[in-house]
Amino acid sequence: MINYLKKSKGFTLMELLLVVAVLAILAAVTMPYFNEAYLTMNDGPAEQMTVNLISSARSMAIAGRVKESTITFKKDGTITVGDNIYKLPSNFSIDITSDKSFTFELDGKVTPQNETITIKRNGYSKTIAVK
Repeated sequence: MINYLKKSKGFTLMELLLVVAVLAILAAVTMPYFNEAYLTMNDGPAEQMTVNLISSARSMAIAGRVKESTITFKKDGTITVGDNIYKLPSNFSIDITSDKSFTFELDGKVTPQNETITIKRNGYSKTIAVK
């Protein structure tokens, strides 16, 4: 007797379509998370630069190199520490209505106290406390 039924060695069209549909659903569910990670991936250096400049202003005052040290933030992303001017990358801005200055004294205390600076880029924002 001859066997006319052969064993299948591949996938059917329905199986392939089912796999593609499941992958499409997984991609649609995870895409917002990847998008958020991509947007925040390059924000670290700007935030770190701002924190470092605040620490530098405080250190200059504590070390006694100056009587008091002032750091000024401008809306366009310019940060001034003493006579030095620094600029955040062009796609960043500082969320303030007017220039904001902080003065560190010899004992490290800051005036005004417990204020924050918010750095923005394309809908993403990060708030840094100045204490």
